[in-house]
Amino acid sequence: MTEISLRQLEYFAAVAETQSVTEAARICHVSQGAVSLALGQLEKAVGASLVIRRPGRGVSLTAEGKVMAARARLITEQVVGLRAAVSEVHNELAGRLVIGVFTTVAVHVIPHLADWFEKRHPRVELSFMEGSGPQLQAALFSGQSQLSVGYEAQFDDENSVEVLHEFHRQVMVSPEHPLAELETVSFKQLAPYPAALLNLEPALRHTLAEFHRYGVDPIVKWLFGNVPSIHSVVGRGLAYSLLMQPTEVSPEGRALVLRPLSDPTVPNSLVAATPRGVGRSAVVDEAVTALKAQWKEC
Repeated sequence: MTEISLRQLEYFAAVAETQSVTEAARICHVSQGAVSLALGQLEKAVGASLVIRRPGRGVSLTAEGKVMAARARLITEQVVGLRAAVSEVHNELAGRLVIGVFTTVAVHVIPHLADWFEKRHPRVELSFMEGSGPQLQAALFSGQSQLSVGYEAQFDDENSVEVLHEFHRQVMVSPEHPLAELETVSFKQLAPYPAALLNLEPALRHTLAEFHRYGVDPIVKWLFGNVPSIHSVVGRGLAYSLLMQPTEVSPEGRALVLRPLSDPTVPNSLVAATPRGVGRSAVVDEAVTALKAQWKEC
């Protein structure tokens, strides 16, 4: 059986309404030949003549055509309504928005976005997924989230990214640590001391690559899956760490000191990522606007 297409139904509905192939072509913004071809294909698909062609006097519907016309109009109207409904959801600042957030930046990103949407767009049902770089990408491409916030190095060429803020790794120590006396710290100066590093990919891989770039094998004494644990160990003077986000106090209330690296390092920008080729909805655009406003102040 020949398939029936939406275009055939659309053209036939126009013919049925106007009783004219010429007028139907004008309404549908196509040639008369295109309407006639679609009409013939539709008749072949249903196995019946739908119109009586009267040269110079337009067309009239057969009994089968009258039955078909009512259904064709209903189907085309439903499709138009479907398009309108999707467009409304796409452009309206309402509905569900799921944002994936890299674990280490969640504490900075989530409160700001929650506050922004609660005050400006309370009809948006906002929720978050925290995870690693690979988890954020998987959520984007499986449709579990519409937007991800993380570091640029975590996203590949299948993503479109918009830079929110550029960061460089900094050395974090306690005020009593010997390195706290220096204004800047090199990778070679870090070599004798134990490190507490973030055990999340690709963050760990990129951090170790920076050490190796300067011929240093760090003494990695601790690997943690969360930043607060690193802050606590560093605050007790047990290790140093290399982190992107500045923090002055550990969860235990101990002071933390940041020192810039004297060696050039590769920047790692915080970005908003979406799947390449997928248009951003109004709520996703609003989330990006909120994030840019937040990091503009930094």
